[in-house]
Amino acid sequence: MRAEFLQSINPLFDSDSLMREALDFIKGLLSREEKAQAADAQHDSDNEIEAGLRQAFKELKDYKDGKIKFQSAEDFLTEWEVD
Repeated sequence: MRAEFLQSINPLFDSDSLMREALDFIKGLLSREEKAQAADAQHDSDNEIEAGLRQAFKELKDYKDGKIKFQSAEDFLTEWEVD
C-alpha cells in the first residue's frame, strides 16, 4: 500500500503548484480527522455526564420512595476519617 501510494504521488514532485495543492488537501484531511476525534470525545463525555445525572436522579427518587437512606456528611467523614 505504501509503495503504491508513493508511486502515485511521484509525479507531484515535478510541479510546485501540484505539491502545494496536495499538501493543502492532506492538511485538510488531518484537520477533519482531528475535529472528528474531538467531537467523538465530547460525545463520550456528554454520555458519561448524562449517565451520572440519570443515576443521581434515580437515587434521589429511591430516597424519596424510602427505598434507600442517605448517609449524613458527618457520618461519611467519620467513616473515612477525613478531617
